[in-house]
Amino acid sequence: MEDKSSILFLVFSLPVIFFIIVTSNMIAHSYAELWSNTLNLVITSILLVACIVNNFKTGPRGKHGRAWMCFTLAIAMWWIAERIWTLNELTNTETLSYADLFWFGGYVFYFIFGVMYLMPFASQISRKNIVIVSLVVLSVLMLVLYITKSNIDTFEEIVHTSYPVADSIMLIPSILGIMLFFKGAIKFSVSLFFIGMLSFVISDYGFMYFDRIGEYYTGHIVDIPYLMAYAIFISGIIANMNIWNRINKKMPFNDQDTMR
Repeated sequence: MEDKSSILFLVFSLPVIFFIIVTSNMIAHSYAELWSNTLNLVITSILLVACIVNNFKTGPRGKHGRAWMCFTLAIAMWWIAERIWTLNELTNTETLSYADLFWFGGYVFYFIFGVMYLMPFASQISRKNIVIVSLVVLSVLMLVLYITKSNIDTFEEIVHTSYPVADSIMLIPSILGIMLFFKGAIKFSVSLFFIGMLSFVISDYGFMYFDRIGEYYTGHIVDIPYLMAYAIFISGIIANMNIWNRINKKMPFNDQDTMR
């Protein structure tokens, strides 16, 4: 049976995010910016606290503990990046900042988490699927780079172009994880971390497009899946903590039955 508390959180949080962003956009862009920044601060802070609590429950030992440490480090880095981004907006700073460093650092730790999280199911992931997913992701990347007319003429452009590349790399374990869910190998609540990253990447692609054509602003409709991604991560953390309470603490990461 799926974890009810994590599902209830999704049922509550996702419509709230959608309603607030859409409604604030109907009023004025300034309201959308205010509410987007507020939601971002609240949701990411809740997520970071939930991650820390989850780490205390799982502990740092073993593959399971190390995987969750990586996830928490990723969220912590993204939390810092979000605050720097907001500060840059408030001070009208549009140049490259340390936010980029923290975002890319978060990508690295999330990728490690994704790989470690999928390791117990390695026997169910064929090389053929990995190749197919990689080719699909590469095709999507080329399409995004073409649509956004990305180039590498300057260092700033190189950094901006690195985001779709990093996003595409994150898509590989995410899509593989979602495929496992549809195969019945893992339960929905366990796949939330991959669904969240998929939502994150889709929003990021949208941001790059609208930013390129000069139509993006904080609170834009494309922020909806971005904020939802963080909420989905929270739901996944809730589910994991509940799973942890039910399984053998000595062999949590290899017990696939509890993850189905």
